[in-house]
Parts: sequence; C-alpha cells; structure tokens
Amino acid sequence: MAQNRLDLIKVSQVTDVQLEKNQDVFSGTLHLTDHNLIFSHSEGEIWIPYPIIHYVERRPQSPSNNLYPLYIKCRDFLIFTLSMPDDRDAQDVFDVVQKLTCISSTEQLYAYSFQPRPPFTSTDGWKIYDPVTEFERMGVGKIDTWRLSSINRDYSFSPTYPRVLVVPTKISDNVLNYAAKYRSKARIPALSYLHWANKATITRCSQPMVGIKQARSIQDEKLIEAIFASNVPNGLNGQVVYGSTAANLIIDARPMANAVGNVARGAGTENMENYRNCKKNYMGIDNIHVMRDSLARMCDAMQGSESIGGMINKFALQKSNWLKHISTLLDGTLVIVKSVHIFNSHVLVHCSDGWDRTAQLTSIAELCLDPYYRTFRGFQILIEKEWVAFGHKFADRCGHISNEKYFINLANTGGSTAANTIKDMQNKLYKSGFHQRETSPVFHQFLDCVFQLIKQNPARFEFNEQMLSELHYHVYSCQFGTFLFNNEYERTKNQPQTKTFSIWDHLNSNRDKFTNQDYDPTLDQDISHDGGVLLPDPKHIQYWASLFGRSDEEVNEAVIPQQQQIGQSIEATEAADSDSENGVSRVRTVFKETTPPNEENNSMATTESTIVESPLTTGSTTVQSSYTDSDPLNSQMSSPGSNAANKAAIDFTEVSTRIGTMVNSFSRFTMNVGEAMYSRARSTSESIASPPVERELGAIDRWPAKASSASAAELMGSNQHENKNGSPLRSSSSPYLSHSGSPTPPARRPSPLSAGADPLEVTSSPTSLHQDRSSRTNSIPPPAEEPSDSRDQQLDLKDLPHPLWISDS
Repeated sequence: MAQNRLDLIKVSQVTDVQLEKNQDVFSGTLHLTDHNLIFSHSEGEIWIPYPIIHYVERRPQSPSNNLYPLYIKCRDFLIFTLSMPDDRDAQDVFDVVQKLTCISSTEQLYAYSFQPRPPFTSTDGWKIYDPVTEFERMGVGKIDTWRLSSINRDYSFSPTYPRVLVVPTKISDNVLNYAAKYRSKARIPALSYLHWANKATITRCSQPMVGIKQARSIQDEKLIEAIFASNVPNGLNGQVVYGSTAANLIIDARPMANAVGNVARGAGTENMENYRNCKKNYMGIDNIHVMRDSLARMCDAMQGSESIGGMINKFALQKSNWLKHISTLLDGTLVIVKSVHIFNSHVLVHCSDGWDRTAQLTSIAELCLDPYYRTFRGFQILIEKEWVAFGHKFADRCGHISNEKYFINLANTGGSTAANTIKDMQNKLYKSGFHQRETSPVFHQFLDCVFQLIKQNPARFEFNEQMLSELHYHVYSCQFGTFLFNNEYERTKNQPQTKTFSIWDHLNSNRDKFTNQDYDPTLDQDISHDGGVLLPDPKHIQYWASLFGRSDEEVNEAVIPQQQQIGQSIEATEAADSDSENGVSRVRTVFKETTPPNEENNSMATTESTIVESPLTTGSTTVQSSYTDSDPLNSQMSSPGSNAANKAAIDFTEVSTRIGTMVNSFSRFTMNVGEAMYSRARSTSESIASPPVERELGAIDRWPAKASSASAAELMGSNQHENKNGSPLRSSSSPYLSHSGSPTPPARRPSPLSAGADPLEVTSSPTSLHQDRSSRTNSIPPPAEEPSDSRDQQLDLKDLPHPLWISDS
C-alpha cells in the first residue's frame, strides 16, 4: 500500500519555496512524503497530514514576486500559501497533494502506517471502554429494573447500534424486535445514563416512523413507559406511587417544523396522546447543513480580509450564528440536567437518526451530571460510549475520504484561466456531492460546548483546553484509528485495534501536557454546594479563539455594528421575558435596511429584514448581541465612536421606548383605580348587593392586591418595572394593549421543561379586569387561563425549516 502511494509522488522536494501564514513569511524547502506535507525552514518544520487538507487552490503567477502560489486551507483552520519559483513545480505539487489526499479506502489513511517515536508509554487505549463495566459503575445490576441485552450481539438487530444494549428488565427481546420496526434504523430507546443520585435516566433513540397515516407501535409505547417507570417507588402497601416523576420528557432535538416535515418521508415525531406520564419538548437545534454553513461563515470571518491586514470581521462573525447554535445546545443541556437531577425524572432524547444532535445533548448532559466524566479517564470513556459506540458517523461528518472538487486549478495551463475556472466549477457542482452534503462540525460543536463548560467551571475538569484542541486536530488528521469509522459494526469488521494506534494512548502518554492544574476534585464532593452537578449558563459563552490561532482580545469583545458599513439601522430591540426554567434572556432585534434614493424613487426606502433571536450576553463575552442593557440608549451612548447617524437612530428608539412604557404605566394606573373603585363599591353596597353581583365582586378579592396609584418613576417611563407575571416589560415602541385599551402581559416563552415542569408549582393568570360586562354570562367571573401545554403546540419564526430540511439529519 505504501509503495502505491510513493508511486504517485512526481516530485519529492522543492527548494526556495516561500510560505505565507497570517502576516509571516518564511523561506525553506518543501518535502512531499507518502502521508505528510513537510515544510522545513530555519526556525523549524511544519507537518501537514494530507487528510487534514480541506481545500487547495492553484492561483496564477503573482505579479508582485513572479512566484506560483498554492493557497491551502486545512480542517484545523490553518491557512497558508506555498509559492514556488517554477510553474512546473507548482503544478506537480498540486497534482501530488490532490492524489494523496483524495483516496478511495480508509486503509490508505495515515493511521495504518503511523508509528510513534518514541513508543507510547500507555498501551490500553483500545480497552479503555468496556460497556459492561461502565454500566455496572452506574448501577445497572445493582437494581433489578435494568438488564443487559445481547439482541444486537452480531449487529443484525441494528447495524449502527453498539453490541451491548441496556433495556428495562420487564421488556423482552421479542418486544424489542417489534419496537425496532417503529424506529428509524432500528435505533430503539436504550439506556445511555443512570443517575447516581436518584436513578433517573437519560435514554436515546431515533425518530419514530409515524408517517402520514399516523402509525403507532404498542411495543414502542410499552418500552418507553417501562423506562419512565424504572425508578418509581412503591408505597407501604406495595402499590406504585405515581406522580413522583411528573416531569418526564421526550426531547426532540430538531426544530418542530423539521420534525413535522419528516412525516412526508414516513417518519416524524411522537404523538403524545399515545405516551403516558410525559411531555415533549422541541430543542430547535438546526440540522447538519445549517451547522456546516455556520462554521464556514465563522472561518471566513476569523480569517479576515487581506485588504485590511487579516483583521477579524466582527460583524460577519456575529452573522455566522455560531454562538447561537452553541447556546441552543447548552440550553437543551440545562433542560436535561434539571429534569434528571432536580425533578427526579427521565429524559428520552432523539433527533432524526439519533447519531448527531442526540449524541451532543446526551454527552454534554452526562458531563454536567456525573463528576466521573470530568476526569481524565472518564472523559475518554464518555466519548467512546456516546460517540464511538452509539454510532456517530465520524467518517462521513469529518470527510475522511476527500474529493477532487476541493482542488481548484485557476492557473493558465493548457488553456485560458476562464476555461479552467469553468471546468473546476463544473467538477465542484456535479462530481460526487455526497461527501459535501454529509460533512458537518457535529463533534467540533461538542468540543466547543465542553470548552464553554471549562471556562465557566475552571476547577471542575481534570483535563484542560489543550486536550480539546488536540482531539479536534486528530479527528481530522487520521493519525489514529479511533475516529475512522461510522459505527461499531464497521470498526469490528475492519479491526483497527490490530492495525492502528488509539488516540487515548497518545493522550495518556502525554498526560502532564493535558492536565488542568486548577482541578479541585473536592468541589464535587461538597453536597451543600451543588453535589457535583453543573448547571451550564447558555448566556455566558465566547468564541473558542485559540482554535483559530486568535487571542481572546481579538475575538471576544463587545461588537457594535457600524451602520455606515452595513447599511442598516436598528429600529427596535425587544427584551423577551426571562424563561424561569432555564434562565435565558433573549434579544429580538428588528433591522431596517435603508436604501439610498435613486432616479425612480427620490425618497429613502426602508425594507424590513429577518428578525433574529440571539442569546443576550454580558461583559467582555458579548458577541451575539450588541446590546447588554435593557435600555438601548445607555448601551449605545456610552460606546466610543458613535456617529451622528447612530445617535439619530438611538434617539428615535429611546423616544419610542419611553412612550410605550408611559402608556403601559398609565394603563396600569387606570387598572389600579378601577380595582379600587370595585373594592369600594363592594364595601358600601355589600348588604344590598344581589347574589350575582356578590359573586362578581367577590372574584376581585381573589386577584393579587395592587397599589392604588402609580409611582412617579412609573409615569416618567422607567423600563425596569415588572408586570403581573414577574417578567420585565419589554422595551418597545408598541406597548402591549388589549382591544379594550387595558394592558395585557406579553406572552411568555414556553418553558424548556414544558408547562408545569415543576410538579410542586401550578400557575395560572387571571383575565383582564376590564373585560366588557356584556360578554359575561350570569355575572360569573371569567375562569383563569390554562397554562400552555408544551412547545409542540407552538410554531415560532425560529422553527421555520432550513431550505435543506427535507434531508434533515
């Protein structure tokens, strides 16, 4: 195999090569080996494994230095240019790199020929994860509600699932066979995590095959019912005590529109009428295509423009929405952690096929719930269990088998530049688009979420950020056999254990390099603190700057969009209600794009663009929203460099905000006066009031008492007041008024734990006091509003499908 690769090398060495990286320029010699591109210069060597090369562009001769450049992008975000003095050498290097990168089989990858020098001191990497030992550590076997099943011992039951599955004891393998027909790829609900504190569980599966006919499976329903009843205690008389796990959840990681759209393909989401003692939440995590596009835009922003010296494009960085996706993942993690640890309940997680977004949510949640997974060895076992064993498609998502379409020849060789460009564009569009459609930074996002947790809890992890960077690099370098295949079945068939080295041998042999010096394991033993359970904060997140070779000062600072550069003015910023369950405040920014006057239109036209919802962050980590204060005026006027155009837009926003708040305050004042008048009428006419009137006035006493007059601060327009539900009034030019003129509270965001997630708290809100009396029947007071059931009854703008939702993965 090595001999065949050596035969492809036309040129093995090129001298007087110039390498440009960022603003640095080096001169040296380029070596081409069978598995690495090596650039040697006076200060050292740069090794580039061929699998990590993502894109190569051969450009025409540079007029500045008469050299022939190759522009190269790597999957670890290294970007550089190799410039050679001879056109033939440039073409030969381009051809060799293309042929050695675009391979046809996994066994041609670097892992099958790599030999460590010196040898690794740790050699148990392939044996570090034993499923039986790990599930026994959690408690399986100590309780009789769970059992190990061998139904998939030869991978005939589900080729993408692990060999060892843990299922409820009361469910037989025969029931599992029927339930498998109802789940995509036969990925049935199986145990992923058993919580040490209360035996609540996290289980995972794929989407149900509901289809247009709304099919159902009694066996699937019984399986999920057994999972949710696995830790329900028995009373003194031996009967089951129902209601102790009132917050059981089925989490569909997809946006609701994507899940419903899959019905046309014969799949879909659970019909909750068929599943007892649980609710369903949609997490709104976008599909692999959206994530791939988001990463590409973030990389372009991080690279910056050559015309401005490679400076980061801060506005384009925000527009990439990368941190919005990370925040959504941490938001879903927080829901799972609270359900399991606080509400003593079970969570079943799935997306479409259960190997992308499902792996993200389950692994991050387990990292927060179990301190063991935050140790050096425990983190390795977590990745082996949730990602490697449960079938994340590393080969497809990481693009190990590259394609020639990523090699673009723009040089004028054998024809005009335009002709070559057209030819390469045709290759890009029509030649094997499968690999591009399947690639996505799913595992990268998981590592990014772990990076956020380390930043938020620096003393709770035994490993450091450098270990995460090393994992990201070697996922794409293909130097080790751990991440080469899509599932356990492929791994068993190809036997990389006998032919390659494990990534864990490399990390464990260099443990001192990847150990967190601030780690304090005693913090996880403090029951009075948090009992070893972490609650992630989706608001305080930042870009992983070091992964892109950038510093925090360059990337993670407050970004204020310049209206003169982007041609947009901010019309209004509305702070939505705080979510009482996950503590996330969001900002909805409405943009108006201003079009300069032209010959056909003398006036300036404004066109509303898309409404964007993003996490509201604070401090130096504000990157998703330019506003961290509830008053847009304060956050903008205090910023240096605000121009006159900015101030004009800000003043308009302030006036609109003040007017809206004053109208709200006056309406509340009117409502208070009305309540006082009703109370006085009841006290003075109680003896002569008719029974219907007594019932009507008596209902007023059950509503919360309010002050008889508004304070001066309210009438002056303070926007820090709270409405009846305890959430801040929105800063908006349009106050929330009902048809009768009375203020009505804004609709609350649906809770991630669904309505009534806290089994000890039941809330309801009374109807307006100023309803028309003619609409009442027999003077009976109006009933209280029912709380919203769950997110599956709502459709937000953010849930609209991506153009490629039909291939949602």
